[in-house]
Amino acid sequence: MSSSLKHLVLEMSVGMFAYVLLLGILAFLFQNGLAGIGFLLKPVLAGLFCGFAADVLMLIHMAFVTEKAADSQNEAYANKMTVIQSVIRRIVFIVILFILGSRPQIDAVAMIIGALGLKAGALLQPLVHRTFFRDEGSAPGESTIEERRTVYGNDENSDDSSRA
Repeated sequence: MSSSLKHLVLEMSVGMFAYVLLLGILAFLFQNGLAGIGFLLKPVLAGLFCGFAADVLMLIHMAFVTEKAADSQNEAYANKMTVIQSVIRRIVFIVILFILGSRPQIDAVAMIIGALGLKAGALLQPLVHRTFFRDEGSAPGESTIEERRTVYGNDENSDDSSRA
Protein backbone atom coordinates (compact mmCIF):
# COMPACT_ATOMS: atom_id res chain seq x y z
CA MET A 1 0.00 0.00 0.00
CA SER A 2 1.38 3.42 -0.91
CA SER A 3 2.30 5.91 1.78
CA SER A 4 -0.41 8.38 0.73
CA LEU A 5 -3.03 5.64 0.97
CA LYS A 6 -1.72 4.59 4.38
CA HIS A 7 -1.98 8.22 5.49
CA LEU A 8 -5.57 8.42 4.22
CA VAL A 9 -6.46 5.21 6.08
CA LEU A 10 -4.93 6.69 9.26
CA GLU A 11 -6.87 9.94 8.86
CA MET A 12 -10.14 8.08 8.32
CA SER A 13 -9.40 5.81 11.29
CA VAL A 14 -8.99 8.86 13.52
CA GLY A 15 -12.41 10.09 12.38
CA MET A 16 -13.94 6.65 12.96
CA PHE A 17 -12.42 6.54 16.45
CA ALA A 18 -13.83 10.00 17.24
CA TYR A 19 -17.27 8.76 16.16
CA VAL A 20 -17.10 5.65 18.35
CA LEU A 21 -15.65 7.64 21.26
CA LEU A 22 -18.55 10.10 21.05
CA LEU A 23 -21.04 7.23 21.00
CA GLY A 24 -19.28 5.61 23.95
CA ILE A 25 -19.47 8.85 25.95
CA LEU A 26 -23.16 9.20 25.10
CA ALA A 27 -23.77 5.59 26.14
CA PHE A 28 -22.00 6.25 29.44
CA LEU A 29 -23.99 9.43 30.08
CA PHE A 30 -27.30 7.75 29.27
CA GLN A 31 -26.56 4.33 30.78
CA ASN A 32 -29.65 4.47 33.03
CA GLY A 33 -31.88 5.12 30.03
CA LEU A 34 -30.17 2.33 28.09
CA ALA A 35 -30.63 -0.06 31.01
CA GLY A 36 -34.30 0.91 31.14
CA ILE A 37 -34.81 -0.40 27.61
CA GLY A 38 -32.66 -3.49 28.09
CA PHE A 39 -29.19 -2.40 26.98
CA LEU A 40 -26.37 -2.79 29.50
CA LEU A 41 -23.37 -0.45 29.29
CA LYS A 42 -20.55 -3.00 29.02
CA PRO A 43 -22.05 -4.99 26.10
CA VAL A 44 -22.87 -1.73 24.31
CA LEU A 45 -19.30 -0.45 24.69
CA ALA A 46 -17.93 -3.83 23.59
CA GLY A 47 -20.23 -3.76 20.56
CA LEU A 48 -19.09 -0.25 19.64
CA PHE A 49 -15.45 -1.31 19.91
CA CYS A 50 -16.05 -4.43 17.79
CA GLY A 51 -17.80 -2.28 15.20
CA PHE A 52 -14.81 0.08 15.17
CA ALA A 53 -12.38 -2.82 14.79
CA ALA A 54 -14.48 -4.20 11.91
CA ASP A 55 -14.47 -0.75 10.30
CA VAL A 56 -10.69 -0.50 10.44
CA LEU A 57 -10.29 -3.96 8.91
CA MET A 58 -12.84 -3.18 6.19
CA LEU A 59 -11.11 0.13 5.44
CA ILE A 60 -7.72 -1.56 5.10
CA HIS A 61 -9.25 -4.20 2.82
CA MET A 62 -10.88 -1.50 0.69
CA ALA A 63 -7.56 0.32 0.38
CA PHE A 64 -5.78 -2.83 -0.82
CA VAL A 65 -8.56 -3.65 -3.28
CA THR A 66 -8.67 -0.10 -4.62
CA GLU A 67 -4.93 0.03 -5.11
CA LYS A 68 -4.90 -3.37 -6.81
CA ALA A 69 -7.76 -2.33 -9.10
CA ALA A 70 -5.99 0.91 -10.03
CA ASP A 71 -2.71 -0.89 -10.67
CA SER A 72 -4.39 -3.39 -13.00
CA GLN A 73 -5.29 -0.61 -15.51
CA ASN A 74 -8.04 -2.90 -16.80
CA GLU A 75 -11.50 -1.43 -16.30
CA ALA A 76 -13.42 -4.69 -16.64
CA TYR A 77 -11.14 -6.53 -14.20
CA ALA A 78 -11.21 -3.64 -11.73
CA ASN A 79 -15.00 -3.46 -11.84
CA LYS A 80 -15.42 -7.19 -11.36
CA MET A 81 -12.82 -7.43 -8.62
CA THR A 82 -14.19 -4.52 -6.57
CA VAL A 83 -17.75 -5.88 -6.72
CA ILE A 84 -16.65 -9.38 -5.71
CA GLN A 85 -14.45 -8.08 -2.89
CA SER A 86 -17.28 -5.84 -1.67
CA VAL A 87 -19.65 -8.81 -1.47
CA ILE A 88 -17.01 -10.88 0.34
CA ARG A 89 -16.42 -8.03 2.81
CA ARG A 90 -20.15 -7.78 3.57
CA ILE A 91 -20.56 -11.53 3.99
CA VAL A 92 -17.58 -11.73 6.35
CA PHE A 93 -18.96 -8.82 8.40
CA ILE A 94 -22.38 -10.46 8.67
CA VAL A 95 -20.84 -13.79 9.73
CA ILE A 96 -18.71 -12.05 12.37
CA LEU A 97 -21.75 -10.05 13.48
CA PHE A 98 -23.72 -13.27 14.04
CA ILE A 99 -20.82 -14.95 15.84
CA LEU A 100 -20.00 -12.03 18.13
CA GLY A 101 -23.58 -10.78 18.44
CA SER A 102 -24.75 -14.12 19.77
CA ARG A 103 -22.53 -13.65 22.82
CA PRO A 104 -24.13 -11.85 25.79
CA GLN A 105 -20.94 -9.78 26.32
CA ILE A 106 -21.32 -7.97 22.95
CA ASP A 107 -24.40 -6.10 21.81
CA ALA A 108 -25.07 -6.72 18.10
CA VAL A 109 -27.04 -3.48 17.64
CA ALA A 110 -24.16 -1.45 19.07
CA MET A 111 -21.77 -3.33 16.78
CA ILE A 112 -23.83 -2.33 13.74
CA ILE A 113 -24.02 1.27 14.95
CA GLY A 114 -20.27 1.22 15.58
CA ALA A 115 -19.71 -0.13 12.08
CA LEU A 116 -21.44 2.96 10.68
CA GLY A 117 -18.30 4.80 11.73
CA LEU A 118 -16.84 4.11 8.30
CA LYS A 119 -19.17 6.75 6.91
CA ALA A 120 -18.33 9.15 9.72
CA GLY A 121 -14.63 8.56 9.14
CA ALA A 122 -15.03 9.44 5.47
CA LEU A 123 -16.95 12.59 6.33
CA LEU A 124 -14.49 13.64 9.06
CA GLN A 125 -11.32 12.89 7.03
CA PRO A 126 -10.92 16.41 5.59
CA LEU A 127 -11.34 17.93 9.05
CA VAL A 128 -8.86 15.46 10.58
CA HIS A 129 -6.41 16.19 7.76
CA ARG A 130 -6.62 19.96 8.27
CA THR A 131 -6.46 19.69 12.06
CA PHE A 132 -3.81 17.06 12.72
CA PHE A 133 -1.96 16.28 9.50
CA ARG A 134 -1.45 19.65 7.82
CA ASP A 135 1.29 19.52 5.21
CA GLU A 136 4.32 21.57 6.12
CA GLY A 137 4.48 23.04 2.61
CA SER A 138 0.98 24.52 2.62
CA ALA A 139 0.16 27.88 4.10
CA PRO A 140 -2.13 27.85 7.14
CA GLY A 141 -4.86 29.84 5.37
CA GLU A 142 -4.79 27.99 2.06
CA SER A 143 -8.34 27.22 1.04
CA THR A 144 -9.72 24.29 -0.88
CA ILE A 145 -10.14 26.48 -3.96
CA GLU A 146 -6.48 27.46 -3.84
CA GLU A 147 -5.52 23.81 -3.45
CA ARG A 148 -7.64 22.91 -6.49
CA ARG A 149 -6.02 25.68 -8.51
CA THR A 150 -2.60 24.35 -7.57
CA VAL A 151 -3.49 20.80 -8.57
CA TYR A 152 -5.75 21.36 -11.58
CA GLY A 153 -4.52 24.65 -12.98
CA ASN A 154 -5.08 28.32 -12.39
CA ASP A 155 -8.35 28.74 -14.30
CA GLU A 156 -10.37 30.99 -12.00
CA ASN A 157 -13.64 30.21 -13.80
CA SER A 158 -13.26 26.46 -13.21
CA ASP A 159 -14.25 26.86 -9.53
CA ASP A 160 -17.70 28.28 -10.27
CA SER A 161 -19.85 25.69 -12.03
CA SER A 162 -22.78 28.11 -12.39
CA ARG A 163 -21.00 30.15 -15.05
CA ALA A 164 -21.26 28.96 -18.61
